[in-house]
Amino acid sequence: MYPLHKILRKIVKSHGLEGSATLSTLKRKWGSIMGQTIAVHTFPETVRNNVLTIVVDTPQWMHHLSFYKEDMAAKLKLYNIDGIRFRIGRITAGTAKTVTTENVELTDDESKYLEKVTRNIRDVELKKKLQSLITHGLTKGKRKASK
Repeated sequence: MYPLHKILRKIVKSHGLEGSATLSTLKRKWGSIMGQTIAVHTFPETVRNNVLTIVVDTPQWMHHLSFYKEDMAAKLKLYNIDGIRFRIGRITAGTAKTVTTENVELTDDESKYLEKVTRNIRDVELKKKLQSLITHGLTKGKRKASK
């Protein structure tokens, strides 16, 4: 008598469904695997030949993630993913969980970064607007601070 998980694994493999099973698991656990900040801007799309295609919402995030590609790939090794590819696309409401950013505070490093980037802007209104946009980008996907 064989254990059920071995029988199921054999059926899944023989019917070429490994990628679908892996993708389903990745979609379900994406936020915990990659972290909420990255998960808000990305979503696993397909698995073919153990290569995961990840949809990224903006070119800026795609560029940013290119520096973390090896770290991301290391996290995905547990799921038999041998490589990752990025593609620009839309992260639909059904794929990404909305996380509120009200009352989310910047870390010290983020505050220093914000000050450094906006330090030389003389126009007060423009400076406030830019700080607001950067703050939104830095806090998008962070959890609300508990009181």
